[in-house]
Amino acid sequence: MPGLSQTQLAVFKEEGYLLLEELLPEAAYHPLVEELNAVIDQKARQARDAGQLEDIFAEAPFERRLAQICTALGTGKRLIGEVLGKQHKSAGLFYLLTHPSILDVVESVIGPEILVHPQFNLRAKMPGEPEVIWHQDIAFLDHEVEDTFMVNFWVPLVDTDMENGCLEIVVGSHRHGIVAHEQPVSELEIPDQRVPAGERVLTPLPAGGAALLQHKTVHRSFGNRSDGVRWSLDIRYSDPTKPTGRPEVPGFIARSRENPSAVTQSHLDWQALMAEAGQ
Repeated sequence: MPGLSQTQLAVFKEEGYLLLEELLPEAAYHPLVEELNAVIDQKARQARDAGQLEDIFAEAPFERRLAQICTALGTGKRLIGEVLGKQHKSAGLFYLLTHPSILDVVESVIGPEILVHPQFNLRAKMPGEPEVIWHQDIAFLDHEVEDTFMVNFWVPLVDTDMENGCLEIVVGSHRHGIVAHEQPVSELEIPDQRVPAGERVLTPLPAGGAALLQHKTVHRSFGNRSDGVRWSLDIRYSDPTKPTGRPEVPGFIARSRENPSAVTQSHLDWQALMAEAGQ
């Protein structure tokens, strides 16, 4: 993909979001899916060897296997955490994060100096998992980042719709500034009465598509009412000279015309950066 057209760029800046149904070829996210499949298989075999699991569901598709294993085990939180891994900075994820299809889009928005933001999330939304309430991504960062123009991607690794938990976006809500969030339980959220007025758009997307968001765009995701796992990635990009809102965690340079030697070359270099920062 050559980047955004002028029309797409204008829509993204004006409305605070843009849907790209065919951002990534399967080859871009397949290595990450295969890594996740390998970890799921390993954990299933370990559970079987420990007498905790009779069937490792080897023939189940990627979007269902983890759910079937967790159901058979009777509990899944610990297993899900082990599969996702707090430090999941793998070759497959690095390949996706630095794929030209993504970086070309980012460059068309902020230019050729591109930092992969330190905040990212690999998510496995399990069957029965509830909705994520209205929020802005900036709420989870230091507010010094308010004037940093970020390009945020929500990338599903499986086909998504209302049934398994696609996003809903409030069009133009980025123009309302930072909306006050509350923390009634464990997550920050915007109460319904404080959600800005505006058209609400659903984002059913195929695997490899993307919803582009600005960091002040108000959005939520639906609960997962399907029998499969809604796998997705939240990833962000910004100008490396601007604040990230996470000063204690390093991002890495994915593209630079001014200083090509600063570009991080592999996931091993990424891991080294994080280790040096004590992360």
